[in-house]
Amino acid sequence: MTQTISPPDSPTAPVPGGPEAPEVRVAGLRMRLVPMPWARSVGGCLAVACGSRDDAPGTAATAHLAEHVRAIAGTGRARQTVPVFAQTDIARTLFRATAAPRAAADLAVRLVDVLGDATVDERLLESERMAVELETGRMDSGPLLRAGGLFAAAACDEPGMDAVARTRRADIPAVTHREVADLVAWGYRPGRAVLSVAGPPEALATVAETVERHLHRVAVGTGPAAAEPHRVLTAAPRMCLPALDGLVAVTLTRPRRDEGPWARALLGDLGPVVAAGVRAGVPLVGRTTVENENQAVDVLCWKPAPHGRAALTEQLRAACAAAEVGRDVLARVARETRQERAYAGFTPMAQALRAALADSAAPATAAGPLRLSVWQVAGGVPVAVG
Repeated sequence: MTQTISPPDSPTAPVPGGPEAPEVRVAGLRMRLVPMPWARSVGGCLAVACGSRDDAPGTAATAHLAEHVRAIAGTGRARQTVPVFAQTDIARTLFRATAAPRAAADLAVRLVDVLGDATVDERLLESERMAVELETGRMDSGPLLRAGGLFAAAACDEPGMDAVARTRRADIPAVTHREVADLVAWGYRPGRAVLSVAGPPEALATVAETVERHLHRVAVGTGPAAAEPHRVLTAAPRMCLPALDGLVAVTLTRPRRDEGPWARALLGDLGPVVAAGVRAGVPLVGRTTVENENQAVDVLCWKPAPHGRAALTEQLRAACAAAEVGRDVLARVARETRQERAYAGFTPMAQALRAALADSAAPATAAGPLRLSVWQVAGGVPVAVG
């Protein structure tokens, strides 16, 4: 079954998202500085609008390989003193770093080096290929890790929802240096990135000037500017995972930046959907959220015994059809969300991440009806129940 629902008005106060950081453009790069007078460290995040969905057909893991290569790019003191942690998602790749306030300029330079000159060192690529194989191999040995992408692609028609999940270890040796270099030249340009730095005001004083000076050599040149202006996203063939046969799931499809307290409470541990599984005697085996450029899909999964599958799906269908959340549960979830965000707001890394993701991949999409669906995997593919 698939049900379109509109969240009711919340009886609680809205959940604050934190102050917006003013934005400046430096050689095409969008930069946001977040002053935190009480902070004793500096956090930085570079969000690049290039992710796994931008892999060309037949070149799965190209974006993941590009992330590894660019995370260790650069030369000089910044590379030696500021480690970078990176993550490839569907529509974006994040590079994060922290440093002492006195090293704020080095941190900014280190993150700008990720954009670099849009080239790929072939030796670095080969040295990182095995690391990507090891990371991807987890999904080969644990098919349940692919379930989020499998159900998200069935629930949402935005291309690339299963781009991360469909990557296999066997795909990685086939990706060529040219394919990685082409993706970097297209995606790792200043105009496709947002840099945010949070920390003490005195530490941020020279960051913009340092970035402008360091980025100038990237902005003028033929590498990034000569790259293709856009890539056409194409829907890949549906995944087929027979190992997941019998798995039951509930998905909530919503705008990417619209997880309000009501949606969180509906699928939370105290909400009616999880309670429906408990009544059927089947524990929840996992949950995840798959985010694309505009849409997100929240996924909850159960693995019932064959004789209990009908009872579970009936309970889940009833809970989704009613979509009722108690006011006490809603109030508790809203309070916990405010507390989590307030706590996270005290760390420079959390503030930098929040600022970078404010609209790093796309403008905020308008809130609207949500789609709640119940699925069962049969023959390796999700089938709507009901």
